[in-house]
Amino acid sequence: MSRLGSSPGVRAVVVALLAASLLLCGAIAVAGGAPGAPGAPGTSDGPGASVEPTGTFEFVDDASTETTAGSLDGSGSNAADVGDEDTIGVRNELSATDETGTVGVTTTAHVPDRVTGLEITLLTANGESVEADGFERVDDADGTETWEWDGETERPSLAYEMDANVSGEESGPLATGGTYRFVDTGEWALVRTPRTRIAGSYTGEPRIRSARENVVDGEGVASQAIAFLGPHEERVREGDEQRYRLIVPEAAEMEATPEEVFDVFEGAGNSLRAGGVDDEVVAIAAPTGEVAWSVRGLQTGDADLWVRDGEPTGTADDVWTHEYVHTRQAYDAEASARWFTEASATYYAALFALDRGATDFDSFERTLARGERDPAASSVLADPGSWRGNADYTKGSLVAGEIDRRIRLASDGRASLATVFRDLNDDPDPVTNRAFLDAVEAAAGESGDDEAATAVREAAERWITTSAAPETWDRDAHAEAFGETPAQIGYTIADDGVRATGEYRNRTVDRDPVRLVTGESIALAVDVSNTGGTTGSYDLSLSVDRETIETRNGTLDADEETTERFERTFTEAGEYAVRVGSETLTVAVSDPADALVRGVSTDADRVTAGESVVVTATVANDASIPAGSELEFRVDGETVGTEPVRLDVGAEATVEREVTVPESGDRDVATVSVVGPVDEASTTVTVERDGDGTGEASDADGSADDSDGTTDDGVTGFGPVVALVALLSLLGLSSRRRSR
Repeated sequence: MSRLGSSPGVRAVVVALLAASLLLCGAIAVAGGAPGAPGAPGTSDGPGASVEPTGTFEFVDDASTETTAGSLDGSGSNAADVGDEDTIGVRNELSATDETGTVGVTTTAHVPDRVTGLEITLLTANGESVEADGFERVDDADGTETWEWDGETERPSLAYEMDANVSGEESGPLATGGTYRFVDTGEWALVRTPRTRIAGSYTGEPRIRSARENVVDGEGVASQAIAFLGPHEERVREGDEQRYRLIVPEAAEMEATPEEVFDVFEGAGNSLRAGGVDDEVVAIAAPTGEVAWSVRGLQTGDADLWVRDGEPTGTADDVWTHEYVHTRQAYDAEASARWFTEASATYYAALFALDRGATDFDSFERTLARGERDPAASSVLADPGSWRGNADYTKGSLVAGEIDRRIRLASDGRASLATVFRDLNDDPDPVTNRAFLDAVEAAAGESGDDEAATAVREAAERWITTSAAPETWDRDAHAEAFGETPAQIGYTIADDGVRATGEYRNRTVDRDPVRLVTGESIALAVDVSNTGGTTGSYDLSLSVDRETIETRNGTLDADEETTERFERTFTEAGEYAVRVGSETLTVAVSDPADALVRGVSTDADRVTAGESVVVTATVANDASIPAGSELEFRVDGETVGTEPVRLDVGAEATVEREVTVPESGDRDVATVSVVGPVDEASTTVTVERDGDGTGEASDADGSADDSDGTTDDGVTGFGPVVALVALLSLLGLSSRRRSR
């Protein structure tokens, strides 16, 4: 039997294999990531410390850099699942502070296991102290506050304050001359949400996503880009494509009803089928009681906006529609196409108001006609540096409207400006003027008429790139391109349509406010007109403090009008909101003022006791409201009757009453007086009694006293007995004569 031995050749092969094995193990160790390798912070026994990061991320609120997996997006119900192990989440909790003008913020991070490093930069911190849990401050070249995660804390957080007030002078048709875009009043706050930038590294696949959630600690609501802190009411409508949330602060007094605002949003959304549809729109009615806002409304973020609480929905420059249209603009415009952003919002606000019958064609035409006048008309829309007179709003809306009209005609109604809007939203690249004109030509050519499409493009290019401006079109031209305008029912209180009626007056009164007294009525004459192109119906109601009192309805042909009348009596003092159609009146009702007694007179200076005299009182009203009182008529202090008096403002009148002077008493003079609530007047009359030359005085025993020689029948020297004796004597004398 032989034994296998090792030869020199075999030993050489074994050595070579061992060397190769050692080299391979070293390479694997390097690839696995030794402690201290870039992107693997912590010690060798930390999670993932032995694994090299496979990627980095950087996210900024609402924007992302080239190295990110996306922006910090989402808020509230729209936020991605913060517990997702592929998603790094940031939760901002806003709270009120003791210092007016600031808002407290606590930013908490959810860090998935795959994240190996994290830094958060606070872009809106106000520079005051920051309370950190699981973060350490690191230097930042641009001076912003950047904090690095310690790699261990499961829910690291940063607590800090940010400035709430944002002010600035604004220009344009929506400017108000006020100060604030965002503000904290101490009682409530309407603010931007915090902004942060996060960066770091991760391992594995897929790439790390991001999610952001904004909430309010206490009363309030936060969306993606804005937050309201304070007591409020939230109204919600679920539309076909979107959910609408309207936040009405307790401090707000809305001109439009929530239902009207929702109708505006939903109607605009249905008319503007142009992409850029967000799942949810959040709108806040900004209180104006103590804040001078710099603009009438503001849209920010993807689909968040605020509008002043006093803004209506029934006008051609409706701000609610204007800001909603901005939420549908998903494109990014370069300078040469920037005009279209405000132009389309202004134009569609007027067009949609016309389409839904909230305004008439004359108002629509006047809104667009602003673009015909210099200096706006001479501005070059493609050159923002040349804009004068808010050209993007004024000339821009006119140009947008005329392009819309021509596209509709050239395409036989197959396309419109909304088609251009949709194409811009679909363009991933920044929109230039050339891209805009390409979209216009493509839309105008929907019917296949290339010549007509070219003509529309050339006209649009002339208005955008030169100082040329189109003219507004008339009602007939509108009907040709857009179809007959719908019925445009309008309600207006007539010039003399507010009257006060009742016992005190029946006349026209001032409206601001309407001042009445209890028992009076307000009579309203409301002109109802149809300025549209087709027959329409109306349903007009009178409401008092939101309670419907009366309703009138009917049908009007095109260009027809009628007048409806309402009347309401107020029996109790107070302040009432009276609404009819789209107009609201404040009615202040008070108790009547007191009538003043200026003087008194009688129709005779002398009166026989027991007989009557007519008393006339002169009364007046010096108050700013009607006066009403009861007047007492007195004789010698005793009330003998009362008469009511009702006087208009500044009026003077007389009140008469017949009063009887009592027979009892022995005074020769009676005092007649008229007594009002605050003053009185009196006069005297002579009272003629028996023995005063018109009556017969009596002796103490009751017999007549004829000492003055006057008989009962008034013949001097004769009384009833003397007359009888004389008669008998004459008869006796006559008898004696006959007997002779």
